[in-house]
Amino acid sequence: PHLKAVVFARPTRDNANALTKQLRRGIYGEYHVFFSNICPDGLLQDLASGDGDELVKQVQEFYADAVAVDRHVFSLDVGEANSGLMNPARWTRNVGSAVDRCVEGIASVLLSLKRRPFIRHARASESARRLATDVYRLVYEQEQGLFDFRRGEGAAQLLILDRFDDAVTPLLSQWTYQAMVHEIFGISCTNRVDLRHVKSLSKELRELVLSASEDAFFAENMYANYGDLGASVKGLVDQFQQQTKMTKKIESIDDMARFVESYPEFRTKSGNVSKHVALMSELSAVISQRQLMAASQVEQEVVCGTDRSGAFTQVRDALRNPQILEEERLKLVLMFALRYENEQGQIQDLIQTLMSQ
Repeated sequence: PHLKAVVFARPTRDNANALTKQLRRGIYGEYHVFFSNICPDGLLQDLASGDGDELVKQVQEFYADAVAVDRHVFSLDVGEANSGLMNPARWTRNVGSAVDRCVEGIASVLLSLKRRPFIRHARASESARRLATDVYRLVYEQEQGLFDFRRGEGAAQLLILDRFDDAVTPLLSQWTYQAMVHEIFGISCTNRVDLRHVKSLSKELRELVLSASEDAFFAENMYANYGDLGASVKGLVDQFQQQTKMTKKIESIDDMARFVESYPEFRTKSGNVSKHVALMSELSAVISQRQLMAASQVEQEVVCGTDRSGAFTQVRDALRNPQILEEERLKLVLMFALRYENEQGQIQDLIQTLMSQ
């Protein structure tokens, strides 16, 4: 009872019920409640009704109902529920709640940035239209007072696109640092990369944090392509090597990895260098093992080339390459089908080749 409780939660019915149970138990002497989004009046009234001992001293709204991945990207962490948005014919209550979650998250970001945007959406997309309509209704009708910000020069634009408008880009292999790491290993919403499956790494390198706000090297190279990235990592190692007055010839990624392993003092003094060397080493190993360079070359020929017959031959040969994983082979067939959708005979041949491997 002599302690104060600080509660930071999304304003949902489940959270309100859990908080009401806490208040009835009266564990703490005071409760200071902060909601991460707009709190509906009904939910606030229910919370007040459950606070019989008047333990809640303040209730405020701090608009932080989204995860800031970096300065250019935020995520609502909707997960699997988002997949249903692609097909309006299959909308259910669960999908409707996913739409509501998107609206709430976007509203929170707009309020945190103090923006009342012009809203645009893809005309042919029913999913985009519904989301845009719900955001408009909240911003300009239901909570108009909250969004009463002055529109300065270069007013904000909320542009809602449909993934179906470009089905090719998600199929292409990524060759920039952040995108490669996310596609091959996965980057969580907390900017963590899980490498626990790589037994050769030391314990401290099996879960890494890639944050542009805390890692200057990552901020400078997150959009660098694979070739430039290797040179940048080598430069980072050389720079630290000079600082620690160590001399050793380093010419390849394997040399960098061995150099880091050879000097415990190096790892202690510069975990950041060790992190990027480890990531670069594992990326190189996966690219070589899965033949991603070869697969990417075929991808570019299919998507950007003009020789349909040559593209067909390259895709068919890639499908017969056992070192290329099934995922990459499937992507190649999908890209060929999207690019040459009228060539049903060749598409069927590729499907049969894929199924037979």
